[in-house]
Amino acid sequence: MAKDFKIIKEFGGYRNKTDSTKLPPGTLIAGSQNVVLVDGERVSVRGGYSLYGAANAALTPIISSVEFLTSRGLEIPIRSYDDELEFYYSAAWRRLQDGFTAVDFQFTTFYDTTENELTLLLVNGDSNMRMWSGGVTTFASATAGPNTITKQGATTWAAEGFLANGIPRSVIIDGTSYTYTGGEGTTTLTGVAPDPTVAGHAVGSVVHQALRTTANTPAAGFNNDLISVLNGQVYVAAVNRSDVYVSNINSYTNFAIPAPRIPGGATLFRLDGSVVGFVPQENVMYITAGTDFWYEVVFQLSADIASEAVIIKRLKSGVREAARTQDAIARIKNNVVYISNEPTLDTLGRLEQIDTPQSKPLSDPIKTDFDDYSFTNAHIKYWRNNIFIALPSESLVLIYNVEQGFWEAPQILPIRRFAIIGGLLYGHSNGVPETYQLFTGTSDGIVGGLSGNPIDARAVFSFMSFDQRGYSKKFDEWFSEGYISSNTTLTLQLRYDFTSLIRNYSILGSDADIIFNQPADGSLGKLSLGKSSLAGGGD
Repeated sequence: MAKDFKIIKEFGGYRNKTDSTKLPPGTLIAGSQNVVLVDGERVSVRGGYSLYGAANAALTPIISSVEFLTSRGLEIPIRSYDDELEFYYSAAWRRLQDGFTAVDFQFTTFYDTTENELTLLLVNGDSNMRMWSGGVTTFASATAGPNTITKQGATTWAAEGFLANGIPRSVIIDGTSYTYTGGEGTTTLTGVAPDPTVAGHAVGSVVHQALRTTANTPAAGFNNDLISVLNGQVYVAAVNRSDVYVSNINSYTNFAIPAPRIPGGATLFRLDGSVVGFVPQENVMYITAGTDFWYEVVFQLSADIASEAVIIKRLKSGVREAARTQDAIARIKNNVVYISNEPTLDTLGRLEQIDTPQSKPLSDPIKTDFDDYSFTNAHIKYWRNNIFIALPSESLVLIYNVEQGFWEAPQILPIRRFAIIGGLLYGHSNGVPETYQLFTGTSDGIVGGLSGNPIDARAVFSFMSFDQRGYSKKFDEWFSEGYISSNTTLTLQLRYDFTSLIRNYSILGSDADIIFNQPADGSLGKLSLGKSSLAGGGD
């Protein structure tokens, strides 16, 4: 006899605000976790995560991070924790520098017109300005009297990103720092001190440029908490002050304001509240301050182009609509996305036919969740048409699907910060000094290709009233269809009469009576060569 099943083929994302009895069928509701919607047509368990670099059991989470893309095309991931600043090179995390009293770094790239390459600027709340060129290579040999260091390969030190101008110029090998005075245009550094032969460095040891530190920049006693760059000028601010310093063009150390002020000259201005974050967008620097404010900073040339006015325009914003922190801000194509103090997830950008930047909330469908979450140390990253929000205090990752316009179910992941490395999404741990590639494999905490922990995935759907809510209904069969691995047990739980009746059923991936599958064994004689692996395991 033909069965008249009402089939749900499309799913409308995750919601937690509206009464679950009034949502469309197929809507994920509270209780769902670790599942994602594939183009809104299939519910799937999310991918797992695998270790990137060595394991580390120390209870010190990753505090800050950045991915530095150098002028020579080398991408260098950087992370900090405890008192350490590390970079990833040649399949390992390596110490860039240690001994910091604070590692809550903020980073920005700056094109150095003297070195003719991109450099990385770092601030961490003291009055120092730090710069790193990203120079990394490997050690070949050293000599004493004269003291020299020779690198491996035919490229010059300068070609590998090492500084050729200014002082100090230093390299670090196995934790030992050496200054040098010349040789950057060759494969051998000269004027090296101290004697590089004493340490007995092994051939192939990693050599990296040391950080260059400029004290009291932009001003003595000023806490450099925030930094950004737009059009060759560096913006610096402290989170407990309303001052914003802007450097002279093409200099990250010169903040002296010319009188009269010329185009590209340094400046200093104050806002209506303590600075929270910078967002460079097109030719405008957006700044958020206090709990309520957003600003647009524009430099306007005079008619004779001999001088330049600094225009600070306060945008229309409501109470508590400022961003929470710098890390709670990200750029998505033509817009800015941020977590406000309400809290909500908002976008800031230009709408068609409206010249003034407009704010648009995205978090309303999950308002109940947003009201309950802790956003301490939250971090946002945009990747592949999705907005990812790490909530380290909750060990949760939230995902907003920009293309489909809906939220995914919450993901239980131990992530404090995100990183995009080689075009793939990674997460820095909220508990230990480890980094993971996200959404890969079928288990969590994969190390060295070995299986990790199983993923506890739950898809909880809204109640279905089947046409009129007041009609009496009954059923004696339920139809579910999907994909399942042979070693998986799926629990189907039916709640009806508004949860007063609950029934649980187990669907076994190994049950040949209900599973339509191909042989799991790919040994010789069962499947032709080239279609499955010889050792089996081709489920």
